[in-house]
Amino acid sequence: EEDEKKASYYFSMASIQFRKLNQYGTARSNARKAAELKSGWGRPYMLIADMYASTASGCGDSWNQRLAILAAVEKYSYAKSIDSEVAAEANDRIAKYRSSYPDQNEGFMRGIKAGQSAKVGCWIGETVTVRFK
Repeated sequence: EEDEKKASYYFSMASIQFRKLNQYGTARSNARKAAELKSGWGRPYMLIADMYASTASGCGDSWNQRLAILAAVEKYSYAKSIDSEVAAEANDRIAKYRSSYPDQNEGFMRGIKAGQSAKVGCWIGETVTVRFK
């Protein structure tokens, strides 16, 4: 029960740091702490995905912006895989961002095929599995 309270506090801090203070790295760290304290809770991963999606436009060129969207989609997918309570919301957001996936032609020009890994730039810094529109 104590861990559940702590998880809730960390999640609240993360939400404020993201939505009000634009402290994305700290917010992500606190969201991860919340998730560690309360297993099977998808809400922190939804928050991280929202951070990725909302900051994607600041992640460099079009390719990197689209990779940031893939990072968000991967987090939404993970959230729904561990927590059925967020599944419908996650599915809605995944559908919303599907049109923002990278273009296959751009992947071809970069020598990247569907299923390969690619590093997301900017503050996100995660590796995603590339998929195309």
